Amino acid sequence: MTCFDDLSIVLLCKIFDYLPFIELFQAFYGLQKRLDGAIQHYSACIRLSVLNIPETIRLQCKSLILSTADVQSFQIRCSNLNFEKLRAVKFEKINLHTLYSFIDKLPMKQLESIVVGRFTWYYYPRDFYNQVWTTMMDSISDVHLRYLHLPYHIRYWDAKKLSFDLLALECATLEYISTAQMISFVTRTPNLRQFKACITAPHRDLSRLNISLLKLQHLTLNLQDNWSLEQIQQLLATCPYLKYLNLKLDARNDMRIMFEPSTWQKLIEDKLLHLIFLRINLGCIVSDSRENDYQALFNQETYWYQRQPHFHVQIHKIQRNPLK
Repeated sequence: MTCFDDLSIVLLCKIFDYLPFIELFQAFYGLQKRLDGAIQHYSACIRLSVLNIPETIRLQCKSLILSTADVQSFQIRCSNLNFEKLRAVKFEKINLHTLYSFIDKLPMKQLESIVVGRFTWYYYPRDFYNQVWTTMMDSISDVHLRYLHLPYHIRYWDAKKLSFDLLALECATLEYISTAQMISFVTRTPNLRQFKACITAPHRDLSRLNISLLKLQHLTLNLQDNWSLEQIQQLLATCPYLKYLNLKLDARNDMRIMFEPSTWQKLIEDKLLHLIFLRINLGCIVSDSRENDYQALFNQETYWYQRQPHFHVQIHKIQRNPLK
């Protein structure tokens, strides 16, 4: 029978992966020198706010979770942490000043994943937002970053200032951006495979969208404001090998073409030949809830019926005062 003491360091590290690091440290550190050494060399995911260890212990840090409350403890705990293997950082419950401070202190160039949660305070000048976003983007590596998640206030970033391609970036979420920002961003991400965004202001910039995202397979879009069918077609034409599409938008009841099953069938057959999964959440803006039931058309159409549950269109009515 194999005892716990007989397990190799490699196997111990596999077991460590199933435990939050603070629980791992409290359960095993100090039991024996062999375990202590394994823990100190284990590439840990550390939430700084709950880290409470003696100052003499030095730990390998693979991923780090930071918040505004960690500003002072970061200065203290920095001596405990070895950032040589740091690959991922998540900023949560943070304000813009704190984010700016951490960008200057962390080895941003070696990060493979960056997640910035929503800010705890929003009322900063647009120029300061742009300054922080530009500084962060300039500090990352074009060959290491693979995952990027940025919050609502990325809308204040001048994406045209991105001066290099993010060659390694495979997955990106931008919570709220303009079409111009999206164009500038995806032009710099030739190997993007998954993209999620809320996009506004389509009218002016789509005509110059002449790129092809050949590796993009997963796309989730929330289209704000008034999008025409032609604009949607122009947007989706940039993703010829798309396999998974999740689309949310609203349209007025009088834009009948947007609610016809044949319209979306033709778009798929013309532009999205590789599509295997589709979700369309389509809001129908009406002044009277008794107006046309477009959902029934999709439920009855053979093309859509045969492709359920992989292809599904959900139409819900949004009642608004016609004078507004």
